[in-house]
Amino acid sequence: MSLINIILFYKKRAKFFNISIPVFILYLIAGFLVLLIPLTIYFVIATSHYAYTNRKVQVLNRENQMLKTEMATVRTQLETLSLKLQVLAELDAQIRIAANLDLLPKDVRQMGYGGSNDDIIAEVDNLIERARQQERSFQQLKSYLEQQSALLQHTPSIWPVAGWLSSGFGYRRSPWSGKSEFHEGIDIVAPAGTPIFATADGRVRSAGYKAGWGQYVEIDHGFGYLTFYAHCQTVRVRTGQNVKRGEVIATVGRTGSATGNHLHYGIKVAGNWVNPLNYILTESANR
Repeated sequence: MSLINIILFYKKRAKFFNISIPVFILYLIAGFLVLLIPLTIYFVIATSHYAYTNRKVQVLNRENQMLKTEMATVRTQLETLSLKLQVLAELDAQIRIAANLDLLPKDVRQMGYGGSNDDIIAEVDNLIERARQQERSFQQLKSYLEQQSALLQHTPSIWPVAGWLSSGFGYRRSPWSGKSEFHEGIDIVAPAGTPIFATADGRVRSAGYKAGWGQYVEIDHGFGYLTFYAHCQTVRVRTGQNVKRGEVIATVGRTGSATGNHLHYGIKVAGNWVNPLNYILTESANR
């Protein structure tokens, strides 16, 4: 067996020690050291990677918890938004019933109701579609209400002059011939020069002088309404002019075939004369 002698000197005692070590032991020690180095490097790398991974997992766990909290907040907000859309849908239905309009189809009114949905993206898409449907419905209601507002503004509804009624609508005895005739409006007696008001918004269809009627004004209000004012002393508007309800358009007189100062006031609806008293909703003129 091959040996390697190692001589050691112990200085305190001034002695030498001789140690004999077999060569294969040295080979084993050298082999162990050769294996120890990469194992040490691997251990260091593995330990560092574990520490990095552990820190990353902790960060991800915190982020995941934050996301869960945010998702819970989002879901609560979505539920609140869904309830608000439901309230708007109910309000929409109430307005439609009050306005005598058809309700939205049942499948549209009940869209998104009845049960939870784990897919938050699907919930958001559903809410967006419900909001779009509600927006379209409110646009329709807005258009309808604007049209109704315009209709009210253009519907004759006030006394055309401050005075008293002297002759009603319908058949009467003619003050000229004494025969029965159809009176196409009402006569309102008032002092000469008393202001005459437009009874609704509209456009002057014609104004001037007409045989029998004297100075007159005719206003087209749209929506099938037309008003006629005759026997005026003066006319304050011109053909084509836009007028507003309550605006002075003429003054009371006795021009044309008139027995005294008064206003002949008539209303046509869809081309037919109607009783003006059915369209007077105020107690006095200029309202």
